[in-house]
Amino acid sequence: MKLGMIGFGNMATAMLEGLLLKNTICPRDVYVCAAHYDTLKERAQKYGANACEKAQEVIDRCDMILLAVKPYQAQEVCASLDFKNKTVVSVMAGQPFDKLSGIVKNGALICTIPNTPIAVAQGILLVENRTSASEKQYEQFEQLFSAVSLIVQVDAEHMNIAMVLSSCAPAFTEMYLEALGDAGVKYGLKRSEAYDLAAKMIEGVGALYLAQKNHPGAMKDAVCSPGGTTIKGVCALEKEGFRNAVISAVDAIEQ
Repeated sequence: MKLGMIGFGNMATAMLEGLLLKNTICPRDVYVCAAHYDTLKERAQKYGANACEKAQEVIDRCDMILLAVKPYQAQEVCASLDFKNKTVVSVMAGQPFDKLSGIVKNGALICTIPNTPIAVAQGILLVENRTSASEKQYEQFEQLFSAVSLIVQVDAEHMNIAMVLSSCAPAFTEMYLEALGDAGVKYGLKRSEAYDLAAKMIEGVGALYLAQKNHPGAMKDAVCSPGGTTIKGVCALEKEGFRNAVISAVDAIEQ
């Protein structure tokens, strides 16, 4: 398969990094284009990908195209393009199938929202449950990206809240990671050690939930011995409104 990318910003490069990490695609089979060709050539060379001056050239050369421009640019970028019934994977937030299907001419459209951990093959890829792709095209899409992400189908009505949990919440979690690191440094750990411990803990808790699917409250209770140290920390978080702060952060985005 030859993969094209129209737009080569942070999310497109994160997706490419994950695919290359898992050896699911060869760099010489990747064709990219972006607004500033000279800068693009340098970035493409870093990954061993092919830089193209025109978006139509990417489409002509490839079997699957990632549409990774800024959402407000979608109409202008796609206006003169013919996607020739190629698989078009949009990675633009806030651009549902109903809207994009009128913009992407002759494209077999799949609307997705990825998150940044896809760069290390630990991503989430939300997929709107409406598509104009054939069964074969969708299977090829799943085969490629299931190696680097958990693919979750979501209806259009709930894509935004799913995006908040998968693509905005990493920033919240990174703040939590930083805060744990600061606490570790406060009590004498080297910062690198504190971050490594906290990051591995976060990774492990997520893996444990996905493996066992126990209620998070039950998982928390299993760590809290009567009169022990952990329950004291839990009570301090409750006193500071920890859970309400998390929900309020989601409310701030959704409202």
